[in-house]
Formats: sequence, structure tokens, C-alpha cells
Amino acid sequence: MAGTRRRGETVSTSDSLQALYEFTDAVYHARSVDEIYASALDAITLTLRCERASILLFDDDGIMQFVAWRGLSDRYRTRLAGHTPWRPGDRDPPPIFVTDIRETDEPDWIKDEIIGEDIFSLGFVPLTLEGRVIGKFMTYYAQRQSFDARSRSLAVTIARQLGFSIGRARAETSREAALAELRQSEARFRQMTEEAPVMIWMSNPQGHCEQLNRVARDFWGIAEDGLDQFDWAGTIHPDDSTHVLGQMGQAIAQGQPVTLRGRYANRDRDWRLLQTEARPRYGSDGSFLGMIGVNVDITEQESIARQRELMLAELNHRVKNTLAVVQAIAHQTFKADRDLGAVSTFLGRLRVLARAHDILSGVRWESTPLQDLARAVLAGVPSGRGTILFDGPAFLLPPKQAVAIALALHELQTNALKYGALSVDGGTVSVAWKPVPTGRLEILWQERGGPPVAPPSRRGFGTLMLEQGLTTELNGAAKLDFQPDGLVCRIEALCEGLE
Repeated sequence: MAGTRRRGETVSTSDSLQALYEFTDAVYHARSVDEIYASALDAITLTLRCERASILLFDDDGIMQFVAWRGLSDRYRTRLAGHTPWRPGDRDPPPIFVTDIRETDEPDWIKDEIIGEDIFSLGFVPLTLEGRVIGKFMTYYAQRQSFDARSRSLAVTIARQLGFSIGRARAETSREAALAELRQSEARFRQMTEEAPVMIWMSNPQGHCEQLNRVARDFWGIAEDGLDQFDWAGTIHPDDSTHVLGQMGQAIAQGQPVTLRGRYANRDRDWRLLQTEARPRYGSDGSFLGMIGVNVDITEQESIARQRELMLAELNHRVKNTLAVVQAIAHQTFKADRDLGAVSTFLGRLRVLARAHDILSGVRWESTPLQDLARAVLAGVPSGRGTILFDGPAFLLPPKQAVAIALALHELQTNALKYGALSVDGGTVSVAWKPVPTGRLEILWQERGGPPVAPPSRRGFGTLMLEQGLTTELNGAAKLDFQPDGLVCRIEALCEGLE
């Protein structure tokens, strides 16, 4: 378009209108932003009677940068990039037309660069999007130019169309980027779902499978295109069918997640135990769309757990038998011994070991609550022989430490029943525990209201077990303080497990 006109030649109104029409049509059909820029430069140079023009836009840093141009040198574009009378986001500024660059207040170096490019007059026309400046287009003239009302009106018309077209192109670019990201995200999700090491499935409102991932299809031997023929309910073990279908139906009726177990026939017709985690899914209008869930084959885990339970049961049985044999041997060995107190003390310690063993057996030898252990060991105080008070947070003890603390509490109780606060009516024993800043557990045994206390003249087995045995078993320490108004024992153990 611009190549058919000589410099200074007047452009008729009809030619201008034709140029604007062609520009509008061109940007409407443009397939890229570069095509928009090229069409805009054609319209600018023809309708505004200039041979040189440029389009500049603010970049992400708010710097005005050349994006398209005609007839400008590399030096000029490099030196004048960023020069603009407006800031990003300025609202609806008017265009600026410079008849003589030498008469402006621009710095001398800018004037020199413009004059050196053989530019005498310029036009600055803002490009706006939703009323805010996003850039500008420039017109350049080698001779003095008077900008009449017609030229100004044409410049604003082109600027509006160009700003709108740039905005539409940006929106389309953003939309395509969002779609590409969505497609990529969907592809990642599909790959993650398809390759997950567990069975992932989705059903429709009638309960038929709409989707099974690879692990699920392999489990049942279903082809990807054969889902419409697959009836998962028909693979449930007859003894589990009522339970599984009933729980699934209840979850749908209540709109709640469900966790269940059941046996299913796999592709080889072997019964496998699956654990299912499922939940209802709903549309935006609240309509029920079906269920989505995950199945995990726990056949081997359950088998291992059953074997472990059998081994624990056998171990518990043998330990109880061993303790019973030890008790029988003790009775026979000490039958003629006149020191019945020593026999009773020994058998009492065996009973505490058996009681601690029973408690740990109940929790599969994993951990036991300190409060439950203390109440069990210290139960059975005769009526009229004092009161035991408990105070402390929930705390889980490992098996080794549980046995050691059980024996320690038994020794303290035995001593209190013989000589301390539990030997008289009205005496009290406080058993308190708490974590301390050093990462340890502190247990405080404190007696009050018993007979006057004096340090023992000799150190018996119980004292040695408390002060030395606990140091080894608990990786801690025990300190006995025989105060006149009651024994105080402070036990520290390195424990983890505060709930």
C-alpha cells in the first residue's frame, strides 16, 4: 500500500477510508500479532502520509520497546527505546504531535538522535486497552508537518483499532496458553492415573465402570475398550457381596466417603482381598455422577499379619507357661524356707512381669499407654490402706521401658504398703508424669500422710533395682529422697511417644 505513493502526495478521503477498511479486515483475519503489526504500519504510512513509522509496547518491566517499524536504523531504535511521554496504565491520554523537534523541551541528546535520523516532525499516538495505555505508535516526517484535525482523527481511529486488535491477540494467546497448559495438565493427570501402582476406578450413577486404570484392568483382565461389558459386582466373593454392596449403597445414600474390604476374583479366578477407599462425585448442579475410588490388594499383607498374630499368640503362650514354671519352681525351692516375706516379694515381682506382659500382648508388643500400665500395676491396694492418685498426659511407652517402669512402680508400691503412705489409713501416693524440656519423660512418685520416714540402714534389692536397673533399662536415672513426711522418687527416662 505505502509503496504506491510518492513522498508528500496527498491522500484522498476515499483512499483513507479504503485503507482503514483494509486494515480492519486484515487485523480481523490476522493469524499472528506480526500480521497485525504489518497491516497497521501499512495503514499508518498511507493514511497519515508518512514513509516511516513504528509500534512500541510496554514490556513486563514497564519499558517501552519497539515491536514493529518501517525505515528506522538499528542505532535509532536502540537509543530511543524506552522513551515515552506516558507510563504504563495511564488513562486515555491524548496524542502528541511535534511540528519541530528542535522547539521541544527534550534533552539535547534525544534531539540529536532524532535529527540525525533525518526526522523533523513526529506524532506520538497512544495505544490503549480498556482505557489504559499499553504502548504507542509513532509517525516520522523529514519535513515540517502540520497536523490537521483530519490527520489527528485518523491517527486516533487507527490507534483504537490497533489497541483492540493487540488486546484480542493477547487474549487469544493467553487462551491458547491456558488450553495448552490444561491439555498438558490433563495429560499428566491421565498418565499419573494410568500408571499409578494402585487400582483407580470411576463408575457412573448406575454403578458401571466408566474408567479403570492399567493396574485395575490387568487385575480383572479387562481390555480398555471392554469396560461397557464389565460387571465388577459379579467378581465379589459371595460371602462378601452383601457387605460390600450394602456399604457402597449407604455411602451413596449419605453422600459420604467409605472404606471397606472384600474378596474379589481376579483374571485368574483367584480370590484376592482388596481394600477400597471410595467417595461419591457430583456435578455442578449437585446431581450424582457416580463413585470414584482406589483399590489396594492387601492379600499378602493380611497373610503376613495373620502369621504375626499366630506367632505373637504362641510367644505369649510360651512366656506365660515359662512364668508359671518359674513360680512353681520358686514355691518348691522356698517351701522349707522360713523367710516367707522373701518368697512373697519374689512371687510379687513375677506377677508384675506377667501383668506387664499381658498389657503389652494386648497392644501387640508395640506400645502401651503409661496411664493404663500404672493403674494396672498399682491396682489392688487393700481397703483402708491409703489412696493412689494419677496425673499426667497421654503417653505411649515402648515395650522395654514399659516392663522396667512396671517393675519400678511395683517396688515403690510394695515399700509404701510395708513402711510408707499405703501402710496406714489416710495416706496418699501421687503418681505424676510429664515431658521435660530435655526430651525425657519424668515420673514423680510422692508419698504423704504415712509414718515418719528415715533412710534405710541398708540397700535392698528393690532400691538397687530402682537406682541402677532403671539407669540401664530407661537410659535415664532414678533418685530416692527419703524425706521425713514421705518418700519422693523421681524417675527420668528417654522416651518418645507423647500423643
